[in-house]
Amino acid sequence: MRRKVLFLCSFNELVLTISVIVYCGNICFACPKGCFCPSMSQNVYCTRQSLLAIPDGIPYDTLELTLNDNRFKNPVLTRRNFTNLPNLTNLYLSGCGIESIAIDTFAGLTKLKWLDISKNELKFIADFTFRGLNLENFFINENPGIQFSPKAFDGLTTRGLYMHGCSLMNLSLDVLRPLNGSLRALWLYDNQFERLEKDWFYLLKSLSHVRLGKNNFHCNCEMSWLYQFFITQDSIFSGGDAPSCSSPPQNNKKLFNELKTSDFTCELPTFKNVDAVFESELGKLTCTATGDPSPTLFWVRPDGTTETYYPLKQETDKDNEGVMYITNPQSMEKAKYKCIANNPAGNVTFSLNLAWPVVKDSHVESTSAPLTATTTTVNKQYSVGGKKNSYEWTVNKPEKNMGIVSTNDKVKNFSIVDIVGAVIGTFLLTLLICALVFHLYYRRRERLRYEEKDCCEKNKHPKNVYTMSDHDENCIKMMIHHHNTDHIHS
Repeated sequence: MRRKVLFLCSFNELVLTISVIVYCGNICFACPKGCFCPSMSQNVYCTRQSLLAIPDGIPYDTLELTLNDNRFKNPVLTRRNFTNLPNLTNLYLSGCGIESIAIDTFAGLTKLKWLDISKNELKFIADFTFRGLNLENFFINENPGIQFSPKAFDGLTTRGLYMHGCSLMNLSLDVLRPLNGSLRALWLYDNQFERLEKDWFYLLKSLSHVRLGKNNFHCNCEMSWLYQFFITQDSIFSGGDAPSCSSPPQNNKKLFNELKTSDFTCELPTFKNVDAVFESELGKLTCTATGDPSPTLFWVRPDGTTETYYPLKQETDKDNEGVMYITNPQSMEKAKYKCIANNPAGNVTFSLNLAWPVVKDSHVESTSAPLTATTTTVNKQYSVGGKKNSYEWTVNKPEKNMGIVSTNDKVKNFSIVDIVGAVIGTFLLTLLICALVFHLYYRRRERLRYEEKDCCEKNKHPKNVYTMSDHDENCIKMMIHHHNTDHIHS
């Protein structure tokens, strides 16, 4: 009997213990409202539940939290959102309308391996936003127009970085350098890159998987390094689209595996315009050149010093312009300036020889009594952009070395060349008119001769006997009548 009582007590204690364990388990793994929590797992799925915020009541020991496609009312993520989830290994926040992430938001998630913040509205990632994270895969793709601070990834390690579909036109290597040593896969396809600097080679060769397809690469000689890397390391590009070209026109829409090394060429710079505008106190030299890629310009002064003008990397325009100002240009009698245009295809030089024109002072004579002439010197005032004595050299052709001087003054001094040109022009015009008049006179004379000859031929008898016309017969009759009248009177 005693044994039976002991057995019943032991059985009741066991049932109570199991009940307590089950009850505690239900408390520890309680599922937030609107979410799905599979049994015997530590995962919480809250996809497309119209949640306005990260829900309360997420179990402390949750390993995987999925919150995709919920439009949060507060678009800013902070550290407070994840303070009670230290065991998270996978966090999915895709399509939640997130616009900003505070620094150290994920600092407490030391076990996190998979972070997905894709398809949000992130515009800027500040320095140290992800420090403390040691990830396997980091998805930040499809955030159009996103920009990164130079130290945005400082303190972060990840094996895979996925940044496709972000409309990126430029990405500084400084942003990715903190990932050296850990990064193995980089996806940058479906962006708007036109070129990648050659320094990217050292990053790409350390990777095992790269995707660069569907970009707007300008395939000139500056991109030949990437083409060479592609054809020699094609295995790391496997599984995705090959890089392609959008320009120049002959390479448009061609994949790298459809091109040859000779297709990646550059265009030697050429000068489009060189202008020199001078006032008495300031001179302005302008040099415009074009090429592919856009050339770097150098203005070289007579003393050998230079000013450099780099093309803007953001612009696709092939032109570049360099403007240099010269103070007190009247102090120089003659000077030689050079504009040099340089790009990877080579360089060209334009030499400009300048001579400051001598402006003679105007003299005004006074004839007022007494009869002694007095002279007053009129000093002309100069101003930049003014209308008085503005001398402009305009050079539009590279073969010209000396500018052409034009002045806005009413009185213009003609050079010997101008006078000789005018005389020669007048002589040639007169000669042309005389030749035209002589030609017309000669043609009219010949036409009259042929008309007279035709008339005589028509009046000849077929047997070569002249047949008198009515007009001739009347004339003879009048002459006879006149002769007879004179005879009678006599």
